Amino acid sequence: MDYDIDKWDIDSEDEIFKPLNKKNKKDVESTRDYCDEHEFYYSNQTCEPKWKWGQGDLEMYEVVVHPNKTAKMKFVKERNKKRRHTPKSVKKNR
Repeated sequence: MDYDIDKWDIDSEDEIFKPLNKKNKKDVESTRDYCDEHEFYYSNQTCEPKWKWGQGDLEMYEVVVHPNKTAKMKFVKERNKKRRHTPKSVKKNR
């Protein structure tokens, strides 16, 4: 199945298949937003983007399942303090 891609949405044909990269501020922000949303929907899981060493391309999202929500919140509090990150508020769709 082929989909049409709007040409004004991309700078070049190579950008279609370009992986997310740690050096690109927009890519880092979008991976963090994805993880924030994942953590919102799954109350006992945390999500971290893992980047390839050297190149900085996104390798995978590491999801950790915690035994309960309290353990998750303790982990998130320490992680956000260390990284100076404030999660975006996510609205749950009904």
